[in-house]
Amino acid sequence: MWSLNTILLLASAIASRAFSPPSCARLQTVKPRISQQTKWASYKHSWKSASLRHLSHLASVPSNDDLSSIEEEKADAQTQKDETKSTEPFVGLPSYRRILVFVATTVLIWISEPLLSLVDSAAVGRYAGGVAATSSTSPNLSSVVQLAALGPATMLCDSSIYLTFFIAMATTNKLATSFAKNDVEEQISTVSHVMAISLAIGTFLCLIINLFGEVLLSSILGPAGATVSIPMTRGGEKIVDLTSQVLHAALGYARIRCVVYPLAVMGLTSQAALLCTGDTKTPVLAVLVASLTNIIGDYIFVAKCGFGVRGAALATSMASLMANGILVSNLWKTVNGWKKSLQIRTQATASIQQYANATNQPLVAFPDGKSFLSLVRLAGPMFFVLVGKVMGYSAMTIRAGSFGLISLACHNILMRIFFFFATAGDGLSHATQTFMPGLLYQKNQAENHGAGNTEEAQNARTLLKRVLLMSTTAGVVNSALSWFIANNAGKAFTTDTSLVALMSNVSPFMGLALLIHPITMTLEGSIIAGRNLKKLLFTYVFSVLLLLSQLKFVCTEFAGVWHAILLFQAIRIVQFGPLVWKRTAAKKRLH
Repeated sequence: MWSLNTILLLASAIASRAFSPPSCARLQTVKPRISQQTKWASYKHSWKSASLRHLSHLASVPSNDDLSSIEEEKADAQTQKDETKSTEPFVGLPSYRRILVFVATTVLIWISEPLLSLVDSAAVGRYAGGVAATSSTSPNLSSVVQLAALGPATMLCDSSIYLTFFIAMATTNKLATSFAKNDVEEQISTVSHVMAISLAIGTFLCLIINLFGEVLLSSILGPAGATVSIPMTRGGEKIVDLTSQVLHAALGYARIRCVVYPLAVMGLTSQAALLCTGDTKTPVLAVLVASLTNIIGDYIFVAKCGFGVRGAALATSMASLMANGILVSNLWKTVNGWKKSLQIRTQATASIQQYANATNQPLVAFPDGKSFLSLVRLAGPMFFVLVGKVMGYSAMTIRAGSFGLISLACHNILMRIFFFFATAGDGLSHATQTFMPGLLYQKNQAENHGAGNTEEAQNARTLLKRVLLMSTTAGVVNSALSWFIANNAGKAFTTDTSLVALMSNVSPFMGLALLIHPITMTLEGSIIAGRNLKKLLFTYVFSVLLLLSQLKFVCTEFAGVWHAILLFQAIRIVQFGPLVWKRTAAKKRLH
């Protein structure tokens, strides 16, 4: 009968031979004469070590529950991939068709704003007078007050939102580069950081308009204020100062609009991010929802309730709330899809820390110091570029007003036509900012690290040629259509014959400015894509100073204002062209 000690000793010996390292065997051969107690301690230690190694091996093998969980996550990721098959990020050289679809989508998005502004103006002008009339104003005069208030109020609101577009431009650039690097963690952190900054900027603008809105509106209205001459029943005219009524109505409009500014700025950033991912359907859906909501809101609040400009502000705010809610929620779903794809990737590579960092990143999180400085270096110059544009076009309007009421009215009509057709150039610029960063990254990798070929190094130049060809075509079409409208359809805007004649005389310069505007914007977008922002800022300083000098010292008649606009477009082509051509050129031939 085997004793218990003998059985344990035999089992330990078998275990030590099966699991113990070779050094133990060598030790036994070198020192065969050791006591029984020492042998038992050695066998016991070997058995424990082998058992621990065996258990750790079993622990590293996933259980059935773990395997099923991984399979479910893979299935979810595959479903997400199938659902977004048509919304792949813009990586690689795009075809003419893809560029055209992208530009058409962005133009549709941006063209909705001026169209909705026309709807607001029409609703206020037609329905605001009868209900908004007070004891001191007749119904017709009240309608004029409401329309007059709508001008500076929309200028303040739209200009403040336009100045925040720099964060959307930075989002496009950083995301396009991270897509080219296939860095999902950077994509997630970029979206999280820019959304937090957008929320902060929107909140800041809301506070500024609430606290200093009246001062800002007074500066926009000008020192003359709002006066109108009223014919008297016994002959003659009476000058009535309506500045206080106009400011009161305009301030009410601006304060209602600014309530949704935090979400509005986040929506702009979300729209840029979604377009960069290739999702063009969601922004279009948001525009359609906003348009429908705004029209219904104008009908309810302005036509039926008689709220005047405040009703128009309510309608616009509701439209902004609906549209930007769609954009932000879809971006949140997109980021969750990135997290799932990163989870599967990190499970394969065992990058647990990378997965934890990315998945713990919320949709809105303020960046650390290093990330914030990186965003400031990218977005800061863009902000000052936008400020330069606003200063330039505002100076043109002020100079046009110095030549009289007819000249100012003509300038306003021509500027509406100009900005309507300028959306094509803006769309081409956005397309370049979306497609170019990834190609420039591939070009740098190919040239500096040999990670590519000659074709990849030349893709940036090829894209530039394609977009420039489309820009030239768009410029010719815009020039012809805008000139025809201003020269032959002036009576659609006004019945004043002198105003129609002035529009016809100045229309050739507007047509020439729109001829080269798409080319200018394409080159500007290429510079932004290449992050050559210091030179861009310096060129804008020079261009704006030249523009202001021409308006002050050279412009002696109203046509000179549009000479200045034409020069403003042409001088930027001369400045941007060599920079972009050099930046997109392949430095050396790769093999």
